[in-house]
Amino acid sequence: MKIENFEEKYRERVRFVCLSTGPDDARTNSRIGAYIENTYCNYYIDNEPENCFVLTDDDDNAVGYILCAKDYKAYSRRFGKYFGIIRKNAGINLIEVLAEQLVLKLFSRKYPAHLHIDILDGYTGQGSGSLLMNRLITRLRSEGVPAVMLIVGSGNTQAIRFYKRNGFTVLVHAFGATVMGLKLQESR
Repeated sequence: MKIENFEEKYRERVRFVCLSTGPDDARTNSRIGAYIENTYCNYYIDNEPENCFVLTDDDDNAVGYILCAKDYKAYSRRFGKYFGIIRKNAGINLIEVLAEQLVLKLFSRKYPAHLHIDILDGYTGQGSGSLLMNRLITRLRSEGVPAVMLIVGSGNTQAIRFYKRNGFTVLVHAFGATVMGLKLQESR
């Protein structure tokens, strides 16, 4: 397996990974699929492909990714065009999307970047998640980004352990979610 910069040739497979690692009905219900893709995937590969990295198998198929928005202000200006699709398709999950947007905004001064990472079953537990994380962190540091955050379900203890092993600390637990952050630059 290798880590590659995102390229257009990976677009459909990245979307496949997004849907495959999402809720079970994301692959069978086009409305839910549109909500998932536009919330957790499309913005990043459309607007910040330079901050997206792909885990590929031996046949150059994407089997995982890490996607990042490096600056919340730019993200919030651009995300609106996706929000109409999300609102139309999210149903009850719209509350979750709105809560996530609020959390991103609340922490954006200290943690302007945020990320999503997903890897297909069968490719996890081999160190590839840490390789993806290291690639992104190196990129963000080179760009002078001060810190990055993420949101994970509080019940996802395996993911929380993974993030802690990769240097993230818990910022807050609230409403079934855990917000975690990583400082990338020395404080002045």
